[in-house]
Amino acid sequence: MDEELPGKRKTQPSLDARFASRPHVRTRLHAIADMMDQAIAEGATADEAEEMAVEQLRELGGDVLTDWAQQKQAESVVKAKARNPAAIGHIKKK
Repeated sequence: MDEELPGKRKTQPSLDARFASRPHVRTRLHAIADMMDQAIAEGATADEAEEMAVEQLRELGGDVLTDWAQQKQAESVVKAKARNPAAIGHIKKK
C-alpha cells in the first residue's frame, strides 16, 4: 500500500503552506468540515453529510477556478500592455 503514484513528488508542502496564498479556500474548507460535523451531530446520515460536502466542494471548485481565470486574465492584460503600450482594451464596436 505504500507504493508511490507515478509522477508523485517525494516531498510535498503541507496543506497550510499550499493554501497560504489562498486563505479564503482554507477558511471554506474548515467551514465545510464544521458543517459536516454539525450535520452528523444533529443526526444526519453519512450519505446526507457526504451529499452536503460534495455540493459545497463543487461550489468551492467553481470559485477557485473563477479566481484562477481572473488572475490569468489580469496577467494577460499586463503582458499585452507591456508588449504594445499603445493598445487599447478590447471593446465592442458600435
